Amino acid sequence: MQDMLLRVTLQTARDDYETRRECQREGIEIAKQEGRYTGRKPGLAHHRRIIGLRDAGMSIVRTAELAGCSIAQVKRVTALHRAKSGVLPTKKVSSEDEFSSKFVLSTTPE
Repeated sequence: MQDMLLRVTLQTARDDYETRRECQREGIEIAKQEGRYTGRKPGLAHHRRIIGLRDAGMSIVRTAELAGCSIAQVKRVTALHRAKSGVLPTKKVSSEDEFSSKFVLSTTPE
């Protein structure tokens, strides 16, 4: 009997959770259509720290460690900064240079 009551309670809680999530999704869709929903604001101080570390010559991995975020976040913020500032991505080196740079720079991954 106790097991059955536990199952009923858990199912009720799950149904309630799913109903709230569905209402939230619908509300966000309506707000987006009306232009009122802009999403979560970026942490500008955190972005400035990432950009500062990258401008100082830190690798992507080291920047992620120092900033306390993921490598993907560093790449995302760097790309966004380059797009806004009009800075073009660095030029890709030729295959010979790429081989030698991988060999020489193998201790500093990016």
